Formats: sequence, C-alpha cells, structure tokens
Amino acid sequence: MKKSSLLFSNELPRVSELGEELLLIYDEVLPKKSPAFKKWMKQFSLSYGVRAGEELKAVEKFPAHIFKIVQLCENTSSRRLTLVVAGGGSVGDFGGFVASILKRGVKLVQMPSTWLSAIDSAHGGKTALNVGSAKNQIGTFYPADKIVLVRSLLIAQPEARAFEGFGELLKISWIAGGKLWADLSKEYEITSATVWKYLAASIDAKNKVVSKDPEEKSGHRHILNLGHTMGHVLEAYYKLPHGVAINYGLDFALRWSVENKIMTVSEYEKIQRSPVVGYLLSPLRDELLQTKASLLKDFRKLLLSDKKKTRSETLRFVFLKKPGHCVIREVTVDEVLMEVCRQKEEELNG
Repeated sequence: MKKSSLLFSNELPRVSELGEELLLIYDEVLPKKSPAFKKWMKQFSLSYGVRAGEELKAVEKFPAHIFKIVQLCENTSSRRLTLVVAGGGSVGDFGGFVASILKRGVKLVQMPSTWLSAIDSAHGGKTALNVGSAKNQIGTFYPADKIVLVRSLLIAQPEARAFEGFGELLKISWIAGGKLWADLSKEYEITSATVWKYLAASIDAKNKVVSKDPEEKSGHRHILNLGHTMGHVLEAYYKLPHGVAINYGLDFALRWSVENKIMTVSEYEKIQRSPVVGYLLSPLRDELLQTKASLLKDFRKLLLSDKKKTRSETLRFVFLKKPGHCVIREVTVDEVLMEVCRQKEEELNG
C-alpha cells in the first residue's frame, strides 16, 4: 500500500500545488463558517458541496452523488485529475471512496477539517459507505496521495470539537504507549492547542500500526479498534458524536480488561491517577449502561451488525494490558452484554 505524504501548514495551501486538474469535494458548512475557505475554494474550476454526516455515506444515496460527480468530471483526464476532499470523517470517507472508483481511481488529497478526521480517519487509507444502520459495510483501501493538515482550519472549530477529538487521541496514546502516552498523561487541559500539539505524534503512531497490516489481513490492525466495540453501540443508540462515544468505550474496555485479569488493578489505578484521565468519560457514571431488557436487546442488535465479527455471534474485542500493549480476544455478543450487566451491578454495589 502506498504511503501518504503529510503536509502541516498554518494556512490553506496553494491550489496550484495540489494537482493539475482538480475537483474539490467539500463540506458545505466550511464556506459559510470560514471566509478564508470561501475565498480559497473559488480557485477550483470544479467543486461539489456535500452535507456532512452519516446520511452522506448511505449507500442508497450514492448513485445520485456519483452521477453528478461524473458529469462534473466529463472533460477531465483520469491521469491528471486529483480529488481534493475538505471536511470531517464522513466527507473524507465519502470523498475517498469516490476517488477510489472514479475513472478506476484518481489521485486523492485529504484535507481534514475536524480534529477527529485529522487524528484518525484521514489516515490509513480506509474509505466507506453505510448500509442501513450498519456503518462502513462497503469500502476500499485507498490511501490519499497527500494529507494536508491546516492549523487555521482546525483551530477555527468550536472548542467542543477538540474534546471530541480527544477520544481518538487517548485511544492511540494507549495503543502506542511510550513517549506519546507519557507526555499526554501529564496534560491537565484538553484544548485545540493541546490536540494540535500531539497531532503529528498521534498520526505517526497510527501509521506504524497500519504499516504492519495495511489491509487488515494479519489482524494486527484491529488494535486500532480499542474502545470501538462498545463505543459504536453507544454512538448509534444515543446518537453521540463519534469521539465522545469512543471515549466512553475506552472506559468500558479498561474495566473489562481488569475483570479479565489482562490488566492488573495496580496498572488500572496508575492510569486513573494520570491528570489527563480526568477527561475520560464513564458510561456508568453518566447512566448509559442499563440492564433493562429493551436496552440490552437493542445493544445486541447493534453488536450483531459490528463489522469486527468473526462468526455469527462472535467478534474481536481489544483489551489493554498496559499502554503500549493491547490484547485481541474473540468474545461472544452475550459476553459483551454480560459485562454490561456486571459493570452496572458493580457500580450499584460500589
């Protein structure tokens, strides 16, 4: 798999440096929120605005999008055309998928506009569409030729978006361990400036994992799903922002790691004493885990649609032994639901 080149920039890049023939696919909110982006995008002769969100990735909506995009690109050359995709995770997934199939594959530049996409989804080459309520069921591995990380674009987001990005930042720091976790663990405040500070290191940590298993064939890349099994359930059930849901999922995974004696109690307590863990969310504390039959039934349905399943009711769950050491084990859907009940019971008795 080809390696994407990274460009860190304080301001929006020169359009002439991005390619010969260009099509900009962008989140339609960006020109409304950023006068600089609005002025910058006028330099593109071809552009296609989209509304960000999971609806954009719905497979049933894709034919209408691709029909319009093909019409826009009617007079372009497959050899010279570059798709520049500016937006968050859903726009990046959509635009990446378009680039991978348009004219049998054209050059791709990703320019993430959210912390979540800048830390995680813009890297690693995954593209995706959703089928019904099941996320990311159709997709390709198609790394961008270039990923442009623009500080002015990212810092312009509301500060709340930095906290959403923190879930993925914390995840990759626990996967990587070492200096990334050692430094991040000492932070007392999570702001946009904090996330930008760790952006290069977090991207490098993800790329090291991806390089060992670029197309998820050996199974090593599955460690990037730390916190995602329960995170995706809570995201879908409560309509939470992805980064917030992953933050909750990390807490669930940590507690289960201790229960399964994969992580020692002393290691768990050491992590909990880290200043930055004050920003770790607890689904128990916020009453997102309940033992009601109706909720467990819905959780079961969501777990059964998880793309990490290995068999009909078995999936891969990522546990943490300590920062820098993940353990992947196959668990049943019922075991996940039993752990929901156990954690709730422990909280009630605790």
